[in-house]
Amino acid sequence: MLTTKLAQEAFRLEIGQLTKESVKHLVPSFEHLPDNPYADGSYRLRRYSRFVFRDDRLQRLPTKAFVQDPSINHFQGDVERVYPEIEQQTVTDPAFLELFEHFQKMADIGDGSTIEVHQMRIFADHHQVDVAPEGVHQDGFDRIGIYVIQRHNISGGEVSIHTAESSPAMMKHPLNNGEFVVLNDRRFYHYASPIKPIDGELGYMDAFVLTANLIH
Repeated sequence: MLTTKLAQEAFRLEIGQLTKESVKHLVPSFEHLPDNPYADGSYRLRRYSRFVFRDDRLQRLPTKAFVQDPSINHFQGDVERVYPEIEQQTVTDPAFLELFEHFQKMADIGDGSTIEVHQMRIFADHHQVDVAPEGVHQDGFDRIGIYVIQRHNISGGEVSIHTAESSPAMMKHPLNNGEFVVLNDRRFYHYASPIKPIDGELGYMDAFVLTANLIH
C-alpha cells in the first residue's frame, strides 16, 4: 500500500499520442455538440459525463451538475452547470475507451475510480478567442488528461504546464491531432493560449478533458 501511494504521489506528467484510427473515429462526434447556455457559450460547446472505469469497461453514472469552487475557477466558479451527456455511440466506440486506458495507466488511477469527461469544441471566428479564460489554473482534481482530437484552421492553443500559478511555463506545446498530456493536477497548473483562425474564417479546436481523484 505504501509503495502504491508513493508511486501515485511521484507521478508528474506524461505526453502521448492516440492512434490515427482512434482520432478518425472520434472526430465526427464533435459535430453534434449542443448549444452552451453558460458564460462561455458564445465560443465553447460542451458535453459532460461521469463514468466508473473498472476492468477496462465504462459504467455511466447519473447526470450531475458540474461545479467548481471560485478559488479554482475565477471565470465561472460556484456556478452549477448541467451539460448534455456524451452520446452513447461515442461512449461505446473503442476509440473513446482508449482515452481511459491511457489515463489510468499513465497516472496510476485505481480500478473503479470515477472519471469525469468534458467534450468540447472551442471556436475562433474572425478574431482571437481565449481557450482558458480562467488563466493559469488547476481543475481541483488529483489527475487531469487533455486530449486534443482535432485542430482546424487555427494558430495558437499551446498547452503550457506551470509549477505555480504565477510561474513561467516549464513546458509549452501546441497539442496536435491525437496528442495528449496527462498530469498531476495537485502538483502543476496548466493553461492553453488563445486561438485565432489562420485565414480569417472559422477555426476550432476539439478536445476531451478527463479528470479524476485517486482512491486512497
